[in-house]
Amino acid sequence: MSTRRAKQLIYGTLYVVFVVLICVGFYGLFVAPAIIASTPPTCTPSSCAPTSTAPITVDKLSTFITSPGHYTFLAQVTNKSSDYGTPTLAYAIDLDDASGAVLQSIPAESFIYASQSKYVALLNQSINQSFDHAALVITSASWMASSTMGTIVGIAPGQFAVQNVQASVASTTVSVGGQLVNTNVASFGQVLVVVIFKNSAGNPIGVSQTELSDVAAGTTQNFSVIYPAEPNLDPTLNQPIVYALR
Repeated sequence: MSTRRAKQLIYGTLYVVFVVLICVGFYGLFVAPAIIASTPPTCTPSSCAPTSTAPITVDKLSTFITSPGHYTFLAQVTNKSSDYGTPTLAYAIDLDDASGAVLQSIPAESFIYASQSKYVALLNQSINQSFDHAALVITSASWMASSTMGTIVGIAPGQFAVQNVQASVASTTVSVGGQLVNTNVASFGQVLVVVIFKNSAGNPIGVSQTELSDVAAGTTQNFSVIYPAEPNLDPTLNQPIVYALR
């Protein structure tokens, strides 16, 4: 190989190496950062909030006639997210005809913690039209990490206790009253006491609830709920359920 040819190969190789280095530097300085910036971060259940209401499922909805033209609804909902809850769970009771078309929609709101299964009740709604069936539809949820919202609060050691619970059955109504004791070290702005009325077989035949506001730590408050009398009601099966939100 001639000296001239050897120099040409060396210079050509150096030129190719130079061009490659320029391209690599350009990619590293400009292209790669742009790709990284435009790529959504990989989410884990604990690092990214849900983007829809999909984690909230409706397990069952019961409809009770409380008086002519008045209905009470009881549903059990479950939050399948173990890392996020919502302090504002918006839902609606849709009244449908036989084909599934919505005749009327009744909006309501509750809250639910991460990994919680709870009852929601909508009481004594005046409805002036006939409908075939009702359905609970979750409409929106403002997700909050459980590290901020907290974990499930209810009747448990170190949370709430109910005492002196008594049921009174009259000719037209049944009432349940007692005392709610906040054994937490924290105060709660919203506390719901739900009582599900059951027959002797343990099946729900009605529900009522009351809301207590600003329940301070270490305090005791009276509560009472009332519901139309049912001939098959078994007062011994009444069990208050407590849901609390700070």
